[in-house]
Amino acid sequence: MNGNPQTHSSRAQVLIVGGSIVGASAALFLAARGVTPVLVEKHATVSTRLRAKLFYPRTMEAYRAVGVAESVYAVERGLPPSDHAAVVDSLAGPERKRWRLPAADDFSAISPCSSAFVKQADLEEVVRAHARSAGADLRFGHRFLDLRQHENHVIARVLDADNEQYTIEADYLLAADGNSSAIRAGSGIGRSGNEVVAHILEIGFDADLRSVLEGRRLAMAWADLPERAYLSWTTAQDRGAVSVQYDPAVTDPATFDGQRCREIVSRALGLPASELTVTGIRPWQMGGLVADSYRTGRIFLLGDAAHVTPPTGGFGANTGIQDAWNLTSKLVSVLRGIADSRLLDDYEPERRAIGRLTVTQALMRLGDRAETLPEKEPMLSEAAVALGYRYQVPGTDPSLPEADEPARWRGEPGTRLPHLWISDGVSTLDLVRDGRYLLLTGAHGRAWALAAREVDPPGAFLDMAVLPSERQDHLTELPADLCGISHDGALLVRPDHVIAWRAAGSTPDAAAVLTAATRHELARSEGESNHFSAHIPAL
Repeated sequence: MNGNPQTHSSRAQVLIVGGSIVGASAALFLAARGVTPVLVEKHATVSTRLRAKLFYPRTMEAYRAVGVAESVYAVERGLPPSDHAAVVDSLAGPERKRWRLPAADDFSAISPCSSAFVKQADLEEVVRAHARSAGADLRFGHRFLDLRQHENHVIARVLDADNEQYTIEADYLLAADGNSSAIRAGSGIGRSGNEVVAHILEIGFDADLRSVLEGRRLAMAWADLPERAYLSWTTAQDRGAVSVQYDPAVTDPATFDGQRCREIVSRALGLPASELTVTGIRPWQMGGLVADSYRTGRIFLLGDAAHVTPPTGGFGANTGIQDAWNLTSKLVSVLRGIADSRLLDDYEPERRAIGRLTVTQALMRLGDRAETLPEKEPMLSEAAVALGYRYQVPGTDPSLPEADEPARWRGEPGTRLPHLWISDGVSTLDLVRDGRYLLLTGAHGRAWALAAREVDPPGAFLDMAVLPSERQDHLTELPADLCGISHDGALLVRPDHVIAWRAAGSTPDAAAVLTAATRHELARSEGESNHFSAHIPAL
């Protein structure tokens, strides 16, 4: 991608293109850890279109780590509960079947966080506000035009809100510019999977649904009309969308004129047409695709630019936020001088594998509409997909599943650190702070603690903590057992809560073992300089 010389320029360590929930979260995660990103987003305001409305505990754990989770829960507490789904004759009519959404399950045994049921627009407002307060440079109404990539930086051309062109030079660029990503296309990165699973016509409406819902905890519903319809609405219950499938070989979407759409919405809601307003009609194609690469040089894809996930399961936005959580944790370590830039090479294999897993699981929930699905791949629970996935990191048993029920994991490398309450209101996950690494030992792990001080004498990047020695009242196992170690074992935990390395017990030369493990994690070799940067000492 090439552009013309511009009148002025700015500089950033990280440039983020796209300011929806994934790009805004990436900006928040960086700024909260002292890296000031520049974000450009072509829209001046948050989109009012209905999008995601449930966010799983692992997503909320990331927000908790940067002090934002409580603000999200505060929004949720001000809204009517909406954690069930139903099949209905119409929204105002009888329910044929109702069930509680899996995201509403009780996760208290495995996470300090519950799911949050808020609409994406509300979450974006919270995340943007906190990102800006943390120092992120958010430029809404600024349109990305194109970029040039060089060996040590990228230069993007941008059109500001006054239609003035300027350039941004950055060390790294995060492409969170959506399903139709211009950056992905311009980089020549293809996609694999199911291009079209279904053709959907989304009909937006305004209507007061409070009397229709009558306090029911519904978040969504399906109505059997002549066209099977999916109904969704805002958590404020004042507007929503009715989505129907159509076959373009038989039906021209242009035949869905205003009158027909009002009739569809009226039947689906069980309301007279006079009590609703159709606000928009949007045809779109449901698909399940994964980018063939998540990276080219200093450009990284995340969110819908990297994977397109059918809405079944509610995985899409959560997966994109986890892309941001993984990548920004690595970037912070590299930009602080803690890790070599080769650490960034792990982003694509880690997140692309999870993107493929998640898209496949969402497609499986659609039944036989997907053209291609891997054979013999089991249907996993929502908890396994959203919380219990595992990265392929060194030291992992290759026979272990790619994802499992979160409570079944026992501190295996590549899995998320098990949640345990260390003290009132403090989880093991809270011990991982400020983009730093954590050495978590058993109650008798003093040798590992001493080794950590040899590895990082001033405590520049490595924190230490000790697991309780006694079993908690509600558990049948000791804390160390839940982490797969003995009382004299240790875990090295990454800034994104993932276990990088594990020692089941003690070793005669803990310092040498921990040095090797930490060097490997930070992509450092023995032959490198004794200093990671001018201000951070070596291992």
